Amino acid sequence: MNLRPTTSAPRHILLPPQALDLEAAVLGAALLEADAQRTMLATLTTEEVFYCTAHQQVYRAIRDLVQVGDHADILTVTQELRRRGTLARTGGPAFVAGLTSKINSAAHLETHCRALQEQHARRVIIKAGTEMAAYGYDNTRDPLTLLSDAQTHLTTLHRSLETRPGQTAAAAEEATFAHLAQAVGQHGLTGVPTGLTQLDGLTGGWQPSDLIILAARPAMGKTAAMLHFARTAALDHGQHTAIFSLEMPILQLMQRLVASEVPGYSNSDLRRGNLPGGLEQVAHIRQQAQRLRTHGHTLHLDDTPGLTVQQLRAKCTRLHAQHPLRLVLVDYVQLLRGDTKGNREQEVGSISRGLKELAKELNAPVIALSQLSRDVEKRGGEKRPLLSDLRESGSLEQDADCIVFLWRGEYYNIAEYEDGTATADTVLFDIAKHRNGATDEVIAACSMRRGVFSDLGPANRNFGNTL
Repeated sequence: MNLRPTTSAPRHILLPPQALDLEAAVLGAALLEADAQRTMLATLTTEEVFYCTAHQQVYRAIRDLVQVGDHADILTVTQELRRRGTLARTGGPAFVAGLTSKINSAAHLETHCRALQEQHARRVIIKAGTEMAAYGYDNTRDPLTLLSDAQTHLTTLHRSLETRPGQTAAAAEEATFAHLAQAVGQHGLTGVPTGLTQLDGLTGGWQPSDLIILAARPAMGKTAAMLHFARTAALDHGQHTAIFSLEMPILQLMQRLVASEVPGYSNSDLRRGNLPGGLEQVAHIRQQAQRLRTHGHTLHLDDTPGLTVQQLRAKCTRLHAQHPLRLVLVDYVQLLRGDTKGNREQEVGSISRGLKELAKELNAPVIALSQLSRDVEKRGGEKRPLLSDLRESGSLEQDADCIVFLWRGEYYNIAEYEDGTATADTVLFDIAKHRNGATDEVIAACSMRRGVFSDLGPANRNFGNTL
């Protein structure tokens, strides 16, 4: 019996998507013309767009020379590569000079750059898919972490592809005045309504892409204010809103929402079942709170504990794909986990940056609740919070577009605010930072028992009269 040697057919190896001729043409144009350099650097923001390692080195040399104000041409780029010790690995002076022979002019450079972006996008997708497939077989990996990692890959890709050319003032004029007309028609309300007239007047509503920090010491009403803003957006205006509560379970959130919908019952009454009418009264309350059933599909609640910023972004992206989110609320910053390993200040810094990036990605306001340090309680007088009281990181102050402090004079046995308004059943919203508007204070009426906020009518003001 003759045994014939078995031979396996050569496996076809798929090369990653690439366009080496276009890469060389783009770099060659950039070496010849300063305008081409500017176009390339504005459109291709990372060397990873180039597949060839040698091309990446040349791109980096051009970019770094331009960034420090030096001229980038064949000679200076060759000298820069020699200084870095990478000239030989790149291919030597002949390789750099040879790039300019790949193109006659830079007439179609922008089209070539877009084509390279497309090839890069395909490589990123292949890499992300391959990694996710491999990790999916690893039982030690958390599925939510896998989702957030995939989202990170896709978010990075989206940013590299969304570079847009600038506009002239003439081209942008029509959209600008259309926005102005809309603002006039909505009486200055250009964002998500807050439910408080004075606060809307100061902010124009919560603005798209803004990160708003709502900060206070315990017992000031942070969670109640958060639920008020959520009810206003979702139930009153039908705007899809998401609450991520890392501290309070959904049942408690719902009890608070019911109390704010139904007059005569406090959060405590509903939590303890303190209803003299028994089950019949439960049915009556349910009927009064029917908005939660008929309009509640626009209000999404998530009480997953210990969320990372990436997991939060992955959840928001999934919701946003179903129905565009108009408002995201997070309770609260200090319970989120960051992606940066190090001290807590660095971690909170990564959290605040992640929240700001989320607001930009969704083009929706993100309101994040934050605790304040105990330094507030150590001060004498009114114990009013300051920006320096934001706990653990100055990044919150830096990344936030708007910082709002909640303060209740009544809690500190102070009878009146500075303008003479009685503090009883009120809360003061102190706009301490407002990147796109004025800083000021707004006093609103509130019932802490029910978590209800409303405009403060003239009858509630003393205007200098003592109680």
